Amino acid sequence: MGDAWFEQSFREDYLLVYQHRDEASADREIGNLLENLPIKHTGRVLDLCCGSGRHSRALARRGYEVVGVDLSPVLLALAEQHNPYPNLRFVQYDMREIPFENEFDIVVNLFTSFGYFDTDEESAIVVRNMVRALKAGGEVLIDYLNPAYVRAHLVPASEREINGLLIDEKRWIEGGYVKKEIVIRDPESAEPRCYMEQVRLFEAAEIIGMLEQAGFRLMQLYGDYTYSPYNQEQSPRMIFFAVKD
Repeated sequence: MGDAWFEQSFREDYLLVYQHRDEASADREIGNLLENLPIKHTGRVLDLCCGSGRHSRALARRGYEVVGVDLSPVLLALAEQHNPYPNLRFVQYDMREIPFENEFDIVVNLFTSFGYFDTDEESAIVVRNMVRALKAGGEVLIDYLNPAYVRAHLVPASEREINGLLIDEKRWIEGGYVKKEIVIRDPESAEPRCYMEQVRLFEAAEIIGMLEQAGFRLMQLYGDYTYSPYNQEQSPRMIFFAVKD
């Protein structure tokens, strides 16, 4: 069997396709999060699926002790390269297999870094890993897409050019997942580079059920990055905040 889609996609070309996600936007997002949520303002943070570390750095800049975890060696190498903070370190793990237990005050899982797997049980394992990683009274934040909004606003195809490369993206919904095919054409290469992405369209009640079964309580659900109340039809995001029993 070949690599899973998320092992193939989160490499050098990922940084090209998603280069609009920059340091300034990550800093604004973390600032907004801390202003609007009843979240601890000190302590140890696990940034689960940290990618190139933009949000990890924004948290470390504010004094948190941060551990960024990701599976991608390419993104982790970039994270290390841009890490000036002694209170921030990066480690490589699959989020289904993290080893932490009763170590963190906060776990964050940002920008739809969830629902990657072929079975719902694998996603439930990730939630159980989150609760295990937290100390008693620890907090979790999961930032996820809103399925109803995705269905209503899905753009089937788009095309753009970046640094002389042509990027074609096709999107569709199939078997309970939103899927994306990315084709990158380089004029200096005969063959295009192709990637697939897929994310499970979990409804709010399904994720709340996973959180409750894992041992979280005090569930709060927001609908966007201004942390307004969640509206199933209109909110672009589902942002879950919960506390470990």
